[in-house]
Amino acid sequence: MRKIVAFYVKWARRLLAYTLLVLVLIALYLSPLLIDFLEIIAKLQFGQIIGALFSIGPLYAVFLFILYGLLTMVFGRFFCSFMCPLGALMDLVGILRQKARRKKFAYKPRRFTQVLVPILVLLLFWVGISLPFGLLEPYSILSSKILSYLGGPSLVFFIVLVLSYFWGRGFCNSLCPTGFVLSLFAKGSIYRLAIGDTCIKCGACERVCPASCINFKEKLVDYGRCVLCLECKSLCPNSSLQYRRVLEPSEEGKLVRRSFIRKASIGALVGGALVTPEALRGGFLARPRPNPILPPGALSIAHLNAHCSSCHSCVRICPNHALKVSYLSSPLFLGKPVVDPYLGFCQYDCVECTRICPTGALINLDVEQKHIFRLGVVHFKREECIVITQGTSCGACAEICPTGAVTMGPGPLGRDEPIISWHHCIGCGACQAVCPVRPVSPIWVRGLAYQDMAAAKPIVAETPDQVLTEEFPF
Repeated sequence: MRKIVAFYVKWARRLLAYTLLVLVLIALYLSPLLIDFLEIIAKLQFGQIIGALFSIGPLYAVFLFILYGLLTMVFGRFFCSFMCPLGALMDLVGILRQKARRKKFAYKPRRFTQVLVPILVLLLFWVGISLPFGLLEPYSILSSKILSYLGGPSLVFFIVLVLSYFWGRGFCNSLCPTGFVLSLFAKGSIYRLAIGDTCIKCGACERVCPASCINFKEKLVDYGRCVLCLECKSLCPNSSLQYRRVLEPSEEGKLVRRSFIRKASIGALVGGALVTPEALRGGFLARPRPNPILPPGALSIAHLNAHCSSCHSCVRICPNHALKVSYLSSPLFLGKPVVDPYLGFCQYDCVECTRICPTGALINLDVEQKHIFRLGVVHFKREECIVITQGTSCGACAEICPTGAVTMGPGPLGRDEPIISWHHCIGCGACQAVCPVRPVSPIWVRGLAYQDMAAAKPIVAETPDQVLTEEFPF
């Protein structure tokens, strides 16, 4: 009877994890209709919560971090069990491995070298270098645009899946920064998988454990590494492996105190990260030159460095494809999202990227705030404008400008040419996007190091977000 229950519990966990995985993949790659769902799920991902926590994060992130930490201290790594979509994919690969009758897993003691990578990744993230974090954090791996092909999953995504075929869930305990932090809370959890006295030491549990955390000879389970996949429990021939409450024996009081000290130290480190000024961390890196056009709500380069996890949810969700991944600016700014007006412009009424950002790197803006939120300032080289060089009528930049910062008026030659009103410009890049002069437009936007509000209320155009379909008379 216990084996039947264990079998159904294992598959209930799998179905819950697989359902979440399917919904996340649909929201990321197929349907923008699930953006509200994706916004919630992204902010519930523990790795993104860590990113939001760094440097006085949002209150919801503080609450969720404490909640996840307490639940992990009680129940073990429940997040890795059914809330991590990448973990669900690894489980699917594990099923394929079993069908192929690959060599079974074996217990491997955890070595200090296995935690060096996640510790280094977290330290780099703390100083504002988020690219390594974005390459190894589970949600970022699924949504990242780094080395992606035709907008699909990144190359790292496929590498992790191949590794999981041969290595099981070893990625979760050797490279993943989320798994590393959770393992600190899970070691010594109250409820855990424990091997009972009826164990016959058949080794079935060790051979099927994808985390390689079960030592059947010593009847030990490394609770910090156990991802609660429950594969072992359903295969135990006499149900001696049980998930139950385990109280520390009184003679192990020293271990209990040591566990308390370790977790208190984690709390102290998190508290230190919370009160570290983001200007100190995010401003530690050299500012890229020239200033890129930051996404709306980024506030400053220092703020973006301090919080952005390089998950690129904003890049994927941008309806006008104006956001891209930065590659050519400062090497330490690699992986951050920037606006590229040659790809598209930031739509006047759109705030989707500020909604989807799971770490608070882009603060929430309503549409009215977005209307006067300045991303950059327009620059214009009159002598290179097509009106001057070819003596033709144009006006594309004035037609598309949503704020009236670019208008057409009589110039020295008696012909209408662009007139710039800098105090109305919000730096959306629409004028640069539609300018017919290529490869370098004579009208362009340069990003602000510190975003602010427009000095004058914009003169709103009738259709600010509509890309003009008729041809301009040039």
